[in-house]
Amino acid sequence: MLPEEIDRWTAVLRQRREVLAGRDSAEVAEIDAALERLQAGTFGQCLRCGRAIAAGRMQAQPGAATCLACQELAERQRSFISLPAA
Repeated sequence: MLPEEIDRWTAVLRQRREVLAGRDSAEVAEIDAALERLQAGTFGQCLRCGRAIAAGRMQAQPGAATCLACQELAERQRSFISLPAA
């Protein structure tokens, strides 16, 4: 990632964090983690599969840590686990 891109994403994430501070602690934690990934050079890479997260997903949810396919898989796994026993 180019230095200009890092600066832009840092500004986007910090601005979003300021807006959410005190309202949504889970999303603030996501943003803090995204800032750490930005500094580590792994921002925009899925934490599950390692592939690039689509630009549209990053624009819509800058704190996203997984690609859409991995996010959907995780949600299906959570819903399967939470199904009541018959």
